[in-house]
Amino acid sequence: MGVFVRDIKGLLESVSVDNRGAFERFYNLYYDQVFRFAYYCLGEKEACREVVTDVFFSVWQSRKRLKDIDNIDTYLYISVRNESFRFQARNKDLNRVSLNELLPLMEEEDEGSPEEHLELKEMREMLDKAIDELPEKCRLVFLMSREEGLKTKEIAEILSVQESTVRVQMKIAIEKLVARLKPSFPNISFSLLLMFIFNVIYRSA
Repeated sequence: MGVFVRDIKGLLESVSVDNRGAFERFYNLYYDQVFRFAYYCLGEKEACREVVTDVFFSVWQSRKRLKDIDNIDTYLYISVRNESFRFQARNKDLNRVSLNELLPLMEEEDEGSPEEHLELKEMREMLDKAIDELPEKCRLVFLMSREEGLKTKEIAEILSVQESTVRVQMKIAIEKLVARLKPSFPNISFSLLLMFIFNVIYRSA
């Protein structure tokens, strides 16, 4: 995020003493992160906006406690998870949108042949679709790891599950994604396919 821990602590302390300007900076700093995680939980943009609003309202309501929070990222993830569960309990039918709407394909660079660009685009589209079709818990764990860079222990804490459960869900996700992509791209090595799945190529392409 490019912000030092001490700066975050100072920002949280300012919010905790009713500094609305500090809260606005906090909101702008964390909005995208909170929205992404809400999307991982719900998969529907309008629902995410409602949940994100509820999360930040809750943060402001409990602002006096912010200065005592050691890990604001974990605090926000847990808040989003809880608000998402409450939203799902109120709304049984959600219209899921494709992961492509949240993770648009990056613009192609000039390097490489048109055929290579086309193959990479096809792989990206197939990967996004495969991720979108993973079982809900499996998809959530995978995206928390790949997109948010969270460790197994952090994911387990946020989701209130055992670390072994997180590892099992990650294993299932990888197996399903490889099984989905490999038949369509048989000439790509297993290691390169894993690099692609975990965003090494996806982010740098």
